[in-house]
Amino acid sequence: MEKSKKSYTRSSKMGLGRLIPALFASSSLGLCALDAITYEVHGDLINFSKVGFNNNPINPVKGLYPTGTFVELTGKLESTMHLGKGWSVSIGGALGGMPYDGTRYDRYSKNLIQDAASTKITQGQYAGKTYLEVWEQQKNSCGGKWGCGSILNGGKYANTGTPGGIADPRGIGYMFMGEWNGLFPNYYPAYAYSPGQSRPYEVYKANIQYKSDKVWMILGRYDTTQVEDIDWFYQLTQGFYGLFKLHSKVKLQVFSSWGRGIADGQWMFPIYREKPWGEHKIGLIYQVNKHFSIHPHVWFSPQVFTAPEVKFHYDTNPEFAGSGFRSQTTFYAMYVYQWKNDYVPGIGHVGRYGLARYNTWDTWGLYNGVANNVNAPTGFNANAPWCGKGYNPWCGLQGPGGATLLFKQRFDINNHNTSFGIYLNIGNPNPNIGTYGNPVAIDGVEQWTGSIYGLGFASINNITAADAVTVYWKGGGVYGNFDWELAERFTHAPRTTAQALALYLNYQFGKHVKAGIKLEWFYAGINAGYNPGVGFLSSYGQPFNMTTGVFSSGSFAQNYANVGGVGKTVWQDRSHLMTHISYSF
Repeated sequence: MEKSKKSYTRSSKMGLGRLIPALFASSSLGLCALDAITYEVHGDLINFSKVGFNNNPINPVKGLYPTGTFVELTGKLESTMHLGKGWSVSIGGALGGMPYDGTRYDRYSKNLIQDAASTKITQGQYAGKTYLEVWEQQKNSCGGKWGCGSILNGGKYANTGTPGGIADPRGIGYMFMGEWNGLFPNYYPAYAYSPGQSRPYEVYKANIQYKSDKVWMILGRYDTTQVEDIDWFYQLTQGFYGLFKLHSKVKLQVFSSWGRGIADGQWMFPIYREKPWGEHKIGLIYQVNKHFSIHPHVWFSPQVFTAPEVKFHYDTNPEFAGSGFRSQTTFYAMYVYQWKNDYVPGIGHVGRYGLARYNTWDTWGLYNGVANNVNAPTGFNANAPWCGKGYNPWCGLQGPGGATLLFKQRFDINNHNTSFGIYLNIGNPNPNIGTYGNPVAIDGVEQWTGSIYGLGFASINNITAADAVTVYWKGGGVYGNFDWELAERFTHAPRTTAQALALYLNYQFGKHVKAGIKLEWFYAGINAGYNPGVGFLSSYGQPFNMTTGVFSSGSFAQNYANVGGVGKTVWQDRSHLMTHISYSF
């Protein structure tokens, strides 16, 4: 130890070049006189299944799509080596597969062509014509473009819309198991969705960590659910996490992410480039007393968004262990500013002038026939020419942002609990934050429960839609190794109205095996002007434009073009059964 101190002193006289190596070898971070090295190994084998009760055939004209049924298997193995003095190194990998993908067997409606011939388009440049008229007109419009094909003549990139025929023998189950969207320098490359590009495997942990009573740092790939107060990001990342104790009541938090992924049994997303220049967070955690904390901070992604937020949390009984009474009150207030200077060379607009991401804005439906004046010289936005003439400046675009307010209340009485909450969007704050990690999910309010052919691809529901309000209630109990929960949710937005009621049952069998089941009744209506099938893709991953009948790569890369909308509100049953069983060691 004394030798380390002398090395540090000499280096401080020799310049920064020798100071930094000496610092990391000094006793101040505990690298000298290490304790005995120990290690641990953990693993999981997970089976997850979803059975959708709505098996309607695909009919884009009517806006009808099945919910989706699939079975997944995931194996995870990780090891952590404890070097002593707070230092550790971890590495972990996952491998998955989908024994059954129901989308490979989903069929077109037997009435597809008949309905296309008798139904008129109600919006855009083809308004007044029947779908079949325009489909016939556009069926040869691809001109050999990669990934482009028509529903009428099929071809290399799209299967012919044969009434009663299978829509896509390849299936789109890769959106749950193996979807990969590129890592730097790539960014959502269109080829990532072509056959053979999915990756149901990943190295999800590869990090070095230091933790003491004053400092906690992680560098590399790690699981954000295992650190403190990363509420808007799920699950895996690569980058840096730091938590520094500045005072007995104040900690500084720094989070810098340069990739995001998932490996939780339901999803397998190898870590990919979520934002052009990463996503980051910096803030303070002020523990006023053992009951009350305040967490002011800011999330930001250069050229995309900046989101200042404050979180308040009050806990009447932090030491609660299943006996007595506990009340927890949490409030989030976030304002999301979408950048004006949002053009990234080689990528395009990624902030307020970017096309509506995850369709959370859906403005081509909401403001049908109303133009924007973003491109003042021509009177319309070249990225969204379908909007016509009018006054809305954000038709089809992400827009300037907005605010999100979330209030959560939970009560525990011995082994029983009840909770409720309200999630409110003012404007469109969630195209870039809230869709891939959200505090309501921490409270068990699931976001990804719709049709696999629906919003954002892979079944996101409308909690994070523009101008959406969601209220929910939950109640449950714990009885030894068994727990249950009943949850109800109601969501209303310009795009949709939805209601769900779910029952969760879980049981822990000994140390290693856990099993559970969820049965959910879920009913949702998509309003006129919106498209219930924005995630209906060709075998090469291109979205279907119900207005033109073309699967086009021009509508791809997570930034949707106008893919049409239904002429009247469409109500569909999204009820489903989910099961899981896992073996862990």
